Amino acid sequence: MSEYGDSATMSLPVNMEEIRRQLKKRLCLTLGSDLRGVTSAEAAFYLAISGVSKSHDIFDALVKIGIHELRRSGGRSSFRPKYILQMVEKFAASGIDDSMYTVELYHLAGTYLRDKKGYRHSEPLISNLLHGSFGLHSSRPLLWLWRYSARQRKVSSSFPMKQHHVMDDNGHGGNIENSMNIVWEDHFVDTNKGLVVDIGCGFGVCLLNLVRQSMRQNNIEQVLTTTDDLPPHMKWSEYNFAGADLNPQLIGYANGVTSRFPSSEQQNRLHFFSCSAQEMLQNLFLYRGNIECIMIHFPSPYRLPLFNDDCNDKDKERSGNRQLPDHGSKDGFMITPRVATMISTLLQNNPQGLLIFQTKCEDVAIHVKNLLLSTGTLETVPCCHPVKSVEDVYAMSGRRPKRLDLWLQSTPEAERAEGDTWSSKAIMPTLARSETEIQCEHDHTVVHRCLFRSIQDGEKKTQRM
Repeated sequence: MSEYGDSATMSLPVNMEEIRRQLKKRLCLTLGSDLRGVTSAEAAFYLAISGVSKSHDIFDALVKIGIHELRRSGGRSSFRPKYILQMVEKFAASGIDDSMYTVELYHLAGTYLRDKKGYRHSEPLISNLLHGSFGLHSSRPLLWLWRYSARQRKVSSSFPMKQHHVMDDNGHGGNIENSMNIVWEDHFVDTNKGLVVDIGCGFGVCLLNLVRQSMRQNNIEQVLTTTDDLPPHMKWSEYNFAGADLNPQLIGYANGVTSRFPSSEQQNRLHFFSCSAQEMLQNLFLYRGNIECIMIHFPSPYRLPLFNDDCNDKDKERSGNRQLPDHGSKDGFMITPRVATMISTLLQNNPQGLLIFQTKCEDVAIHVKNLLLSTGTLETVPCCHPVKSVEDVYAMSGRRPKRLDLWLQSTPEAERAEGDTWSSKAIMPTLARSETEIQCEHDHTVVHRCLFRSIQDGEKKTQRM
């Protein structure tokens, strides 16, 4: 099967509709009697991963089966705590937070976990389950998504592009290459709203949670109270949101979860696109409202330059570079000089616009920072909690990446990710963390974070190194 445009791919929506129909018919006939233990949660998880959209009734039915199984088996000693945890974690990872039965499921799971003998209680987890504050934004469900995505093959952007002419509100324009034209009015009711963009969004959980939580009155303060480094003018509840990723399966998951949002208002503020970073940025020039924030979280790093084609596979595999793109390759690293220029041009149109960047590779962090500053129209935003010594941060984490030592061996005088450019604390709100950020936190992996904004006076300023 070819990756793009063959008949099997084109018939996928029809096949998926048939799968939904057959599944719904089977659930009606069996009433879930053949979905014992955690099977109902696994079914919901893989349905969501496959990109099933709408289908509120199917996901509700699976949650009801999960509740029935908890009542039937949850109190038994043979039904171990790990089974209860897997059930609620996979249900949450499938995006069922808005199901009318979710609160009952989580409360029941919390009750059984609390009463299990010999279980090492995690009080915050049990409290979140009992009080209905567990969900897709929680760490444990996000780790399931990260594990799944980590096993997926990387998708390249190696396909032809065509040219067309665009012009912004200031009359600046020209021919650009683009293989995907986004008609923003087809996806958003009000394109005068500011837009928040997540490039390389993966499963899209950052934007999914921003939209979902910002519409809930009981959680609105948690979401809208931004971290110290984000300015107070960031009003998440007033923006539209767009995510982009090359992997169509991850985008299918994100749009599927969006389709099950309880209100059309939420659905009309968020959409995900399967396209490259360059394609998305090119289309942003045609968006009517302001670009309020561009986010790039943990782009796949490039291969370290010291490992070229003359190096043997054993050295590349040992360094973690075997399947990474070449440094500066056309089909390689996401943030090219052209992408950096496009970002700087877009942010020039909004004095309050921001770029949020984070990575777990220090050499990538330094490369991207210097590439963005080389545009001459971007500057870094001083952080409230700067990194004083990056070596101390590595020591405190107990994790020192092999890639770091290889980089420093080849470049002993390299600039380090420390000083007021780099934040020692998370930039994104707690309920809007990506699955990769959660994985880094879980594994005590150091994350390098910084903010950029446009230089509005048009003069090149000296950047603090």
